[in-house]
This record gives sequence, C-alpha cells and structure tokens, in this order.
Amino acid sequence: MKNEMKNELDRVVIISGEGEVGIIEPHTGRPTKRAVRARLTRERCCGDRWAKAIAYVDGTEGFDVETGEPADWTSEYDIVTKKH
Repeated sequence: MKNEMKNELDRVVIISGEGEVGIIEPHTGRPTKRAVRARLTRERCCGDRWAKAIAYVDGTEGFDVETGEPADWTSEYDIVTKKH
C-alpha cells in the first residue's frame, strides 16, 4: 500500500477500550505516524487499556499504523472521521 510508506496520514481512527468493549474516535492531532503512536501510548494507560490505530488508504482498505498490516476501513470509521 502506497500510504504505508508516507509519514503523513490522511484519516486515522483510534479504537481503544477495556476488556472487549471499545470506542472509535478520530485522531485529531498531528497527522504523522509518530503522533499517532504517542497517542496510542497515552490511551493504553500503562497496560490498563488496549488501543490500535487504523489509517485510511482507499475504499475499504486501511492499515494498522503500528504494524503496517492491512486492515479493513469500515463505514463506521467514515462516519466518525466526517464529524470532525
């Protein structure tokens, strides 16, 4: 995926929570991998919570910001990112 190589990210959602329940919210900080990773560290609260970030690529394609692995971009993510 071509966006994986760029440092600047177009749209990113943060999915975080405790146990199996989580919430989806847009990343509203700087659109860089470094900024997203820093936010994930804060969201995880020293291991009390889990968090992941998905960046938009195209259509229903995205990728995990930390691992670079492909991930699905769902319509829920579109709704969340369009609010901001």
